[in-house]
Amino acid sequence: MSSTGATLSGSYSGATGSVTETGFYYGTTSSPNTKVTASGTSSPFSKALTGLTANTTYHYKAYIVEGGQEVAGSVLSFKTKAVATATVSNSAATSVTSSSAVLNGSYDDASGTIYETGFYWGTAQNSLTEKATTDGSNASSGSFSCTIGGQTPLSASTTYYYKAYVLEYNESTGQYEERIASSAQSFTTAAVAQQQTWQEYLSGYGMPDVSGLGTSLRQSGTYSDRDDKWYSVNTSNNKRQIAIHTYTTGSPSSSETLNYVVLYDETKYAPVWTYHVMNTYYWPDNNAGRNDSWMDDPAINLTQQGGLDNASTVGYSRGHLVASDYRQTNVKQNKQTFYHSNQAPQWQNSFNGGMWSTLEGRVKKMTPSGTTTMLYVITGVLYEGTVSNNQVTSTTVPTKSSGSLSVPIPSHFYKCIMKCTLNGSGVPTSAQGIAFIYTNEAHTSGNYYDSTYVTSIDAIEQRTGFDFFANVPTPVQNTAESNSNHYWFTGQGSPNSISGVNDKSWGSF
Repeated sequence: MSSTGATLSGSYSGATGSVTETGFYYGTTSSPNTKVTASGTSSPFSKALTGLTANTTYHYKAYIVEGGQEVAGSVLSFKTKAVATATVSNSAATSVTSSSAVLNGSYDDASGTIYETGFYWGTAQNSLTEKATTDGSNASSGSFSCTIGGQTPLSASTTYYYKAYVLEYNESTGQYEERIASSAQSFTTAAVAQQQTWQEYLSGYGMPDVSGLGTSLRQSGTYSDRDDKWYSVNTSNNKRQIAIHTYTTGSPSSSETLNYVVLYDETKYAPVWTYHVMNTYYWPDNNAGRNDSWMDDPAINLTQQGGLDNASTVGYSRGHLVASDYRQTNVKQNKQTFYHSNQAPQWQNSFNGGMWSTLEGRVKKMTPSGTTTMLYVITGVLYEGTVSNNQVTSTTVPTKSSGSLSVPIPSHFYKCIMKCTLNGSGVPTSAQGIAFIYTNEAHTSGNYYDSTYVTSIDAIEQRTGFDFFANVPTPVQNTAESNSNHYWFTGQGSPNSISGVNDKSWGSF
């Protein structure tokens, strides 16, 4: 049996007269009437049919001519194998704005099951490198659409090209075959860019929930030396501000790209937490280098940002929350990580230069590529008291003198990590999560992923009072935030072993 042919077989027994002919009647109705003769008259006999239609049910019956009389058997049926026959077409893009569009397509005459539909798209007609997908269907025809530019906006005043495609099952080969529109269709985004507002930056999937902070835009500005279009956001606490840092010389386009967001606390002379995204397509590593050009954050107008200026003389370093090594696309982008708002006093020997550095390296190694997977990272500090040997020994927060300041020393540094897979509309459909927390002291033995340091995002949320990754869809978010099995991230230990959760809930800031 194939898509266009089949071999019919028949037999007879008990013939008393001379059999002078054997053969078959076949057709697409239950009363087949197309006659073909077999090559012999003995039993069994067969006849190969060709020129049949794929994915079609045929009926047939065997016959013999015995003693001049035709005798036929009962009607049976078979179905030819399906092949990929769909015709795919583009339709005009709809809901086109300066930053997004809905792509539309359709298909007809599919004989095999449609496993997947979608679009190839991009800015070069002959190089459609991006892909947006939807689920398939069992229908022989249908229409489908995908939104592009959701999580990562399209560029304004730009012509984009796209081709619709389907994956159709070819029963003859046992493989899905891609059927694609014969030519590309285009659309052009709006001529006037609709710049993202500061609210949109704070609604990213990796962002903590800041609604309870009573945020309001204070002002925005630019700092050309760091290619920084920044936004300063007030909170209900007049000692805390949110800074949003973006840049425009990124890759793959020149559109305004989020670098990171920080919640800064003037009473600690340090950030509360930072949020940023890791993906080599949007934030590529071009080995821009480390610039060490520390300065006050222009988006923070609070009186003191310098922190522990003499950190190295008292055993601490300026511990980055968004690591310099995470932002290597270009020099100006990297310089933005050297704002005072992105550092806190961190014990240097065997911590900043040890386990913490190893963890930062693992985060970078786990950075995804492409456009459908994002690694969201929240890094923060706690002030739970004095620490020693991985324990809080006193609720008194120690301080170190820096000029006329008494700078509080964080008790812990933590990092919450969520890896999300996005659908064609840029919405997370699955996620993996894990968190790490360390006392701010030397850690001279063990691994960065030991049970002492591994915990769940939920546990960190309990200690900080923040709802992290708040905009990730709830079922996806809940599953990822409750996980404390680090295997997916570290590759160490057993995939089925669960690390002990460090869920001490007392103390916050």
